[in-house]
Amino acid sequence: MFRKDYLVRMVEEMTEAIGKAFTLRQQRKHTEALSELDEMMRRQFGMNLSLLNSLPAEDVIDMFRFRGVIEVDNLQQAARLIEEEAYIYQEKARVEGIDDQEKLDAQDAALVRLMRALHFYLYALNHGANRELLQAPERVEGVIEQIQGYELPARTEKQLALYREQQGRYDAAENGWYRLLHLGVDYPVQYEEDARAFYQRLTKLTDEQLERGGLPRDEVEEAISQIKARETQR
Repeated sequence: MFRKDYLVRMVEEMTEAIGKAFTLRQQRKHTEALSELDEMMRRQFGMNLSLLNSLPAEDVIDMFRFRGVIEVDNLQQAARLIEEEAYIYQEKARVEGIDDQEKLDAQDAALVRLMRALHFYLYALNHGANRELLQAPERVEGVIEQIQGYELPARTEKQLALYREQQGRYDAAENGWYRLLHLGVDYPVQYEEDARAFYQRLTKLTDEQLERGGLPRDEVEEAISQIKARETQR
């Protein structure tokens, strides 16, 4: 009960800060809006948004580890602040009178932050975060819609594939694993083992479950054979 009350209080404070930032960005006070979010990040987690956006995603996630466990509800709150930061940069890019380079820089900053927020949302949801706390599933779909047409980082693609599997959308999960399997032999991380584990999990499901998820059993078995063939060729 104490932890639940603590989380609710944190979310209330964060929502208030986001509301203030929203008002400021409507007034085109972008620097002030960013400062509001950054101050909230410092108060809640003792770190700033610049740090969260500059470190490798895995290092950031590890910063939310307490007594050996990642505090995923805190992580998804950080993702929400980063997402809101992205919207400030989007608004900044639409301001009339700025030069082309400033506009491009703001657009790039927004995209990077949306990608980062998506990764943290997905990781949190895949590791047991409270789905109702911030309506994270809805936020995930909203972010994905905004970044359509852009290639996800491989680590985020993996988290998305795991998330789609969790949703029972096996065909969408397979699309992610397909892209990861075709990164090339020179890519520093190879995903055959992860993909094979995905298909092996699917073999334990009923035909009805697989059909409902858009991935019939024969396609699952064919995919397993193809992965085995790839490994044999190496």
